[in-house]
Amino acid sequence: MRVHHYSLCLAVVFGWLLALPQNRKAESIPNGFDFPANQTTLLNLRDANDVAGMRLHTWSVFAGMTEPTSTGEAIWETWYSVDETFGAAQPQALEMRKLQRSFRVPRQFQKTGLQPQAAGTSLASFTLFSGDLRGFVRKEKLHQKSTLKKINDSFDSHTPIEKRAIPDFPNSAVALKTVWWIVKRSGLTAMPVWDPDLNPPIETGNDIGTWMRCVAVDPSRPSVPADETTQLQCNQKPATTTRVVPLESFYHFALTEDQLKQMKAQQPNIPNLQDAMAGDFVALVALHYTTKEIPDWVWATFWWHDKPNDGRFAANRPDQVKGVWRNYLMAESYSMDTPAEQGSGAHVAFNPWLEARFRSGVTSNCMTCHRRAVFSGKSSDSAFLPVTHGTPAKNDARFKDSTKVDFLWSVFFESH
Repeated sequence: MRVHHYSLCLAVVFGWLLALPQNRKAESIPNGFDFPANQTTLLNLRDANDVAGMRLHTWSVFAGMTEPTSTGEAIWETWYSVDETFGAAQPQALEMRKLQRSFRVPRQFQKTGLQPQAAGTSLASFTLFSGDLRGFVRKEKLHQKSTLKKINDSFDSHTPIEKRAIPDFPNSAVALKTVWWIVKRSGLTAMPVWDPDLNPPIETGNDIGTWMRCVAVDPSRPSVPADETTQLQCNQKPATTTRVVPLESFYHFALTEDQLKQMKAQQPNIPNLQDAMAGDFVALVALHYTTKEIPDWVWATFWWHDKPNDGRFAANRPDQVKGVWRNYLMAESYSMDTPAEQGSGAHVAFNPWLEARFRSGVTSNCMTCHRRAVFSGKSSDSAFLPVTHGTPAKNDARFKDSTKVDFLWSVFFESH
C-alpha cells in the first residue's frame, strides 16, 4: 500500500502494520473503466491502427485496477498469487487471505531447461492473477500437467497449430507482473531510470546496470522541489548531479523480516538487498498486465519515470488515472505486427525493467514472446530466447506437436 509520510516513524510503523495478516477478498475491476471492453470495438481499433484509442483503453483499465480498496491498497493487490492459482494445495477459505506480497525471481531471469541464465542483476518481483483467471484455471484443471498432456495427446500430427490449444480464458481474465526497487528508510537511494535517448541498444542487452541516469529517492519527505539535486553514484559510475525525488511518487510499502529472508534465499543479488532491514521500502518501478479482451490478449506495460508527462509513452493518459499512478509511462500492444515501428518492421512493446537486458530486448514485443508459450512435454518448451517481435512463423519448430497455452507462460511453468 502507498504510505503517507506524515513522519518517517509513522511511515515505518504504518507500513509494518499493513504487512500483518488481514482478511482480503479478491476484488474485480469496477464498472466505469471500460472493462471488459467489447471485443469487436478493440479489434476495430487495432485494425485501424488507432493508437490513441488503444492507449486510452489500456490506460482506463489501468485506472480501474489501481483504484484503492477500502483499506487503501490498489485493487490488483487483492488478486491471487501463483501458489493460490496453480498450487496443488489450496487454502480452506480463500476469502480469508492476506496481501500476496511473496517475491520471486522473474521467470525470464531464471535458468530453465535449455534457456541460458539472463545476464544482469536480479529484481524483486511477484505475479498476481484476477479472480476470473484463477477460477478458470481451477475449473479447467489447467494447474495440472496431466490436463495439459491429455489435451496435447488429443491432437494428431495433422492438426494445424491454430487448433492445437487449451480452452480460451474468459474475456475478464487478467494476469499481472510487478517489479520493485529496494529503498532504504533513511538517506537517499539511487535508482536507475530508463531514458531511450541516453541508452542506445547494446548488442548484448541493456541491463539496468548499464543505464546512464539515476534519481535519488528520498523517503523522509512527502514532496521535494522539482529542481533539487544531489551528488550521487549511479551504477558504479562516479558521483554525478542527480535529481532527488520523494518515495511518495511511487506506489510502495514497507518490507518485513520474512520478506527479506525470502528474497535473500531466492535471489541474493537484488540491488540493495544485502544490507536491507525490516522497515525499508520497496518502490514499484514496473508493472505489466494482460487481459483476454481480444483473442491475442491486450498487453500493457508500465514503468516509473521522473518526467511522466513527456513523450509518446505518456500520451492519452486520462484523468481517471489518479495520484501516484500518473507517474508511470505505458506501452501497449494489440498486435505483434502493427502499428510497425520505424526501422523495426513490426510493432515494438517492451518494458525496460524486464526485457531491455536481453539481446534485441529494446526492439521486442511482449505479445510475440507469449505467443510462443506452448506445452508438448519437451524441455525445449521453456526456452523463450531470443526475444523478438512480429508474428512467429507457423512452421516454428517449437509449435510442432505442441499445444498453445493461450499466451500464458504461467500455465506451462506453474502447472504441476
